[in-house]
Amino acid sequence: MGSPAGRAREHLVREGLIQIIVPVYNEGENVLHLYKCLQAENVPFDRLRFIYDQDTDTTLPFVTSLRAADSRVEAVKNEYGPGVIRALRFGFDRTEPGPVIVLMGDLSDKLSIVPDMIQLWQEGTTLVSPSRYMPGGRQHGGGLVKSALSRGAGVSLGLLGFPTSDPTNNFKLYDGSWLRRQRIESEGGFEVALELCYKAYVQREPIRQLPTEWFDRTAGESRFRLRAWLPRYLRWWLRATGAVLQERLGGSRLR
Repeated sequence: MGSPAGRAREHLVREGLIQIIVPVYNEGENVLHLYKCLQAENVPFDRLRFIYDQDTDTTLPFVTSLRAADSRVEAVKNEYGPGVIRALRFGFDRTEPGPVIVLMGDLSDKLSIVPDMIQLWQEGTTLVSPSRYMPGGRQHGGGLVKSALSRGAGVSLGLLGFPTSDPTNNFKLYDGSWLRRQRIESEGGFEVALELCYKAYVQREPIRQLPTEWFDRTAGESRFRLRAWLPRYLRWWLRATGAVLQERLGGSRLR
């Protein structure tokens, strides 16, 4: 008969497409390991889309081999221009109703919690934010400065009353219908996760968090650019902080 969570996920597959978006840049065989981990953790999905920029990307042969055995796997070329933010926007604009999970191709995310994230979506949550900085969460590696800035930004917002202590983590689940309605303003890269957390908050959409573990990549090259992207992160952190403080002072949430 199965567990209640299992029955819920079976119902969910009938009601909405479970879509996983993975922006890739020369991840190579990392995607094979990602796929195997998804299978090992019994992560349900209807679409597994690897978004790439160039036809020479080393990821493509491995995605092709996966698709030969599993038609749910797709390699989709980003038509918005190079860069992770354009790849994510391209993927977001092609989502369908149902949960949309963003994963990285570097095996940094704790995939075993994805079924729980989907369950939270089924219960009415618009944005599910796994957190490294709540009780039970952990971070392994990542660099001292980068980790300190990320933790400081998230924990400070959480202490003020923001509904997630890890808004900068791009491992997220979004409601697909809500996501399609958002106008993405981010221009740099991974700050888009913080932007969407802010927008869900000011729109009074349900946001939930659960503990996760994050692992620094052991293969491939990181595309994270701390110095270039820091001002863009700061913009959305300031807006989120302002929205929380405004509400604490008895006003409406700033947009």
